[in-house]
Amino acid sequence: MSLRSDMWNDISAAIASATSANLTAASAGNDLYECYVWALVLNAARREGATIRLLTRSGSPATSFYFRTSPSSIFSITHDYCHAEIRFPRSPILEAHIGIYVSGKSRVNHECDVAVLYQDEADTCRSNNVHPRSSKVVMSVECKYYLSSSLGVDLGRSFLGLIDDIYSNNRFFVSTQNAGSVDKLFARHRKEYEIGLSPLTPDLEARLRGSFEKVFRDFKAR
Repeated sequence: MSLRSDMWNDISAAIASATSANLTAASAGNDLYECYVWALVLNAARREGATIRLLTRSGSPATSFYFRTSPSSIFSITHDYCHAEIRFPRSPILEAHIGIYVSGKSRVNHECDVAVLYQDEADTCRSNNVHPRSSKVVMSVECKYYLSSSLGVDLGRSFLGLIDDIYSNNRFFVSTQNAGSVDKLFARHRKEYEIGLSPLTPDLEARLRGSFEKVFRDFKAR
């Protein structure tokens, strides 16, 4: 089975309550990779006791799930983009999005490939056409899908600059492969990362899911 098919199987499981979607196993690998990591985040939330609902921009149940395939604002009405609602007992409600912009400490907008944020922040942003504040983002993941090319250390340095502006806690970097000592750079700076992640590496997948679970565990304890 191909990598795309394996990723799509995980995505399909995450959106099983929807009858259709705008992506398939034949979609672009980079789009599927972001959705696959998003599905892994939802899996971690469920394992920590969350109830997950798939919703449209308006908050209606998503019978047909529309994924973002390019970055856009959380308030965009170009399509009826969907997201996942994450509910833990006795905790604020969260939302998990793919490919949205968030506003950094410098007030510069940055793309988050996967972002988990407070629902009340998301509602405010949809109502007022503003980007979520990075301080209201509980978790974010930068996703890099590389098969024939390799990561460079400059990409790692760019990520370090990004998370400095959108706060450093619970900001993850994941990629399908490594070159240029990116892992050494992140380890030296004590950043969260997983290099070589895919459904074909179940040990790495389990380790990253465990890291996501810890984020949700700590969120529930606040």
